Amino acid sequence: MGWRVNYYCYCVVTLYLNSSIVILGILAVVAAPRFLNLQGDANASTLEGLQGSIRSGMNIVNGKSIIASEQKEATATVAVDTGNVATVYGYPAATQAAFEAFLDVKFAADNTADFNLVEITADNKVIIFPNSYVQADDCRIEYTQATAAVTTTAPIKTVVTAPVVTLVTDGC
Repeated sequence: MGWRVNYYCYCVVTLYLNSSIVILGILAVVAAPRFLNLQGDANASTLEGLQGSIRSGMNIVNGKSIIASEQKEATATVAVDTGNVATVYGYPAATQAAFEAFLDVKFAADNTADFNLVEITADNKVIIFPNSYVQADDCRIEYTQATAAVTTTAPIKTVVTAPVVTLVTDGC
């Protein structure tokens, strides 16, 4: 009689183990992709860090432009530790050369550098996106350079609008 009880216990334990393995397999197939999107999260975090660097760098460049009394100039150049930065109304111009100078980051348009950068001269804008993405993907930083308007009433003065830095990470 004792062997029948042991056989029954063995069958029940085996049944529980097999069903547990099946349930864990189903969970792995369904839940793992949601939690393992590590590359997208890493790209989004990298862009957030780069956005912070852009904001800090543009404020440093703007401070140097104010010291040099060039914050109201349509174009000028400011010297920083990593080179000369072309400025527009005291802020970095929307060019690859200006960004490489004030950020000390290498940019390209063909996945050969740290990030890809595309200049859109008609809109005075640059789009920065990680390698393996394209500029139309929702994984990018858009930088629109500063603009200025001259008032028409007394006193006549130049009113500068700071650059706009937009972070888009929905598609990372």
